[in-house]
Amino acid sequence: MKRPQWLAMAIIVTGGALGPGGAGAQDASFGCKVLLCAAATAPSWSGIPYCVPVMQQLFRSLARGGSWPTCPEGNAGRLGFEPYFACPTGTTPMQRTGGDTDALVPAPNGDLCADTSKPRRDCHSGDDGSCETTYPTTPRQARTEPNYVDISTANGAQRFYFSLRGY
Repeated sequence: MKRPQWLAMAIIVTGGALGPGGAGAQDASFGCKVLLCAAATAPSWSGIPYCVPVMQQLFRSLARGGSWPTCPEGNAGRLGFEPYFACPTGTTPMQRTGGDTDALVPAPNGDLCADTSKPRRDCHSGDDGSCETTYPTTPRQARTEPNYVDISTANGAQRFYFSLRGY
């Protein structure tokens, strides 16, 4: 029978810090509790009764301007934010500048994917007869869980996504 991923992460994170004295996740620092819960995927933290109050406390703290708690034993990175999934291969994340030209500019968190290998020249009739280069675009798929933390383990780094919306 396969162990849930959060249980394996709990063993990795708390194992070295708590030692053989029979301590449990309840004895871990707040930062390590957050790390364990944020890393839960099957089920996610919201399906683990122990994690619900921990994560709600975290979200309230972050909403008031608090920082991401630390867990030295967990080798976790800082809190990150990726609002969109990656653009398909061959396209570039872009956003519109707004204003008169409404040009496209490269932007890592832009809401569009542009195929820059297929430029088009659009010329406008009128007083100035100006032209601009445009590209075929598609909207980027938004993440429902845009927040993330990177956790380093013996097997390398792994990124865990979750949502802070509503807090």
